[in-house]
Amino acid sequence: MPQSLRLSVYRDGQLVETKTLDQPNIKIGKLKSSSLFLDDDSVARMHAVIEVRGNDVRVVDLGAPTGTILNGERVDKNAVLHDGDVLEFGPYRVEVGFVEAAAPAPQPAAPAHAAARAAAPAAAAAAAPVIQIDPSEVERQDGSRVAEVVAMYGRTVLDVQHVGQVKTKRKSAPIWMGVGGVLILAGAGLFINDVNQDWDAYKKQVEEAQEFGRPLPKRPGTGLGGLGVALALLGLVPFAVGVVRLQDEELKNYTIGEGHHAVFHVPGNNLPDPVAFPLVRSSEHEFLLNFTKDMTGECMLDGQKISLQELVSSGRAGAAGSSYSFPLPPGASCRVKYNDIVFHVNSVPPGKVIAGKSETDKPFWIYNGISLVVIGTFLVLTHLIPEEARNLNLDELMAENRFVGYMNQPDETPEEEPPPEQENSDDEAGGTGQRHKGEEGKMGKPTSKKPSGLYAMKGPKDAIPQMARNFDPEMMARNAGILGVMQQQSGHFLASPYGAAFAVGNDDEDVWGGLTGTEIGEAYGVGGLGLVGTGRGGGGTGEGTIGLGNTGLIGKGGGGGTGSGYGRGSGAGFGGKGKRVPRVRQAKANVKGAIDKDVIRRIVRSHINEVRHCYNQGLSRNPNLKGRVKIQFTIGPTGKVPVAVVQESTIKDRAVANCIAKAVRRWKFPKPRGGGNVVVSYPFLLEPG
Repeated sequence: MPQSLRLSVYRDGQLVETKTLDQPNIKIGKLKSSSLFLDDDSVARMHAVIEVRGNDVRVVDLGAPTGTILNGERVDKNAVLHDGDVLEFGPYRVEVGFVEAAAPAPQPAAPAHAAARAAAPAAAAAAAPVIQIDPSEVERQDGSRVAEVVAMYGRTVLDVQHVGQVKTKRKSAPIWMGVGGVLILAGAGLFINDVNQDWDAYKKQVEEAQEFGRPLPKRPGTGLGGLGVALALLGLVPFAVGVVRLQDEELKNYTIGEGHHAVFHVPGNNLPDPVAFPLVRSSEHEFLLNFTKDMTGECMLDGQKISLQELVSSGRAGAAGSSYSFPLPPGASCRVKYNDIVFHVNSVPPGKVIAGKSETDKPFWIYNGISLVVIGTFLVLTHLIPEEARNLNLDELMAENRFVGYMNQPDETPEEEPPPEQENSDDEAGGTGQRHKGEEGKMGKPTSKKPSGLYAMKGPKDAIPQMARNFDPEMMARNAGILGVMQQQSGHFLASPYGAAFAVGNDDEDVWGGLTGTEIGEAYGVGGLGLVGTGRGGGGTGEGTIGLGNTGLIGKGGGGGTGSGYGRGSGAGFGGKGKRVPRVRQAKANVKGAIDKDVIRRIVRSHINEVRHCYNQGLSRNPNLKGRVKIQFTIGPTGKVPVAVVQESTIKDRAVANCIAKAVRRWKFPKPRGGGNVVVSYPFLLEPG
């Protein structure tokens, strides 16, 4: 029957080595402690195991990503090996051969050729190259030991653990978490301190300082908010390390049972502790193998196989309750069977950390380095391209020249106050004058060269004005021939058949002027008593009266009113010249956006003359034009007004509202804070004054 295996290892068609192994478990992997060491990234640390049990030789796949290939087919868990089979592990090809043990010669006088044939396999085996492995490269040679536990079900390896190999780092977890917590709290404190400052008031002070040319105010807070965020993020690193180390647990005992914390789960019916029975327990300087009377197996001690029952009967395994405990000596190898699970427990030196740096992928890093240089160059060139002129930010330049800008602005002219409202006194403006009857004719002296002048009648100040009776415009005969000449010389120029004997007035002298005028003096006329025409009367119904009204006797203006303008009872002329200014007032505006209302009102007030110009155009068409115009306009991110429309208007002249909206589109406002648009609804109240 086969006693050993001859494994010939090939790579890329070339023979690498040939090994003859007689172990019951032949480990294959990338670990240097493996029976068959295969150095390649596609080979797992523990790739497969070849188990030799008498005539039954099997290969067991340990679940490596690349798998184990037997004669061109992937091995599913395990497969039987025969003489001449070929195994593949990544780039390696391993040919398997069974080596039979050479039978000893029955007699010393055996034929020479028979002895040569019997010795041939042994000579071949002796000539096979053997790889020499220095245990110090893969194991710690300091006298320490660990317990290796391999759980198997039939030919399948279920679990592999090394008790005492890895030391826990849980003790350092509070230190890492404390350092991280301090950094997080310190960073959060700095950030919160800066956030809780009154930044709105600071922004307002900055705006006022820029507007009035004062030095900028000091920023509130410590200015370490950004550093606080960085500290808090940095503190997450040690804090996370502490959390991970807090969950780190050292494998001190290899336990079996039904509990959640058991290392390997098995039915606990026949176990002293069904939850977690310590199959291997570690103490300060040794490892103890615990087993029960229902467990079977043996231990290999110094080349001698001793069963578990013999360990108990010889006293080498002491009783501990319902179980037994056996200290594992260095180099011991035990096999314990519980139900259908076989646990191989071996006392071995702890392994070294042999994971080294992998080979540098030079093409990969060269390609990425060149790509980074090219892309970075293009990014830098892109940022060096100057922006368009309209995208340039000139705020700093304008801030430096703000005083010059103020010097170039004209002085603000205060708005002229409108005259106080006056009651309508037209009914009293012309005294008690009434139009004289008869065909209307222009009052005045026919021979005068002056175009205008107001008539006057001589008399005392307290006399009641009245006309003479010695002149009758209706009696045309008195104006004919010598009678007319005599009548004009002897009578008064203001005469009526319904008047008194003599003409009496309130002026210092008689002046033959017009019915209206601003000053007393002669004026051209046809001798009538009205404003226009060629007749001798005034065009009214009065008898012995002078004026332009409906009631009264004689009046020429300045009666009970405050001026000499036209009135119902007067004919006193045009009145004094007054100065009336149209009034344009600003109502409460509605602002939606990041510009202060006072700033908008100030800019609108500076352009109020443009609104007044539009209103004056309407007043030229309708002197009584008045109303309310509401303009809705949008301030863009650059401060310009792209849209301005008439939202509401009570004024009858639509052209005035459109003119105001067109003027608003020419205005310039500050840029909104943070960008975006600002929508403003601004009403104007228009009054003729």
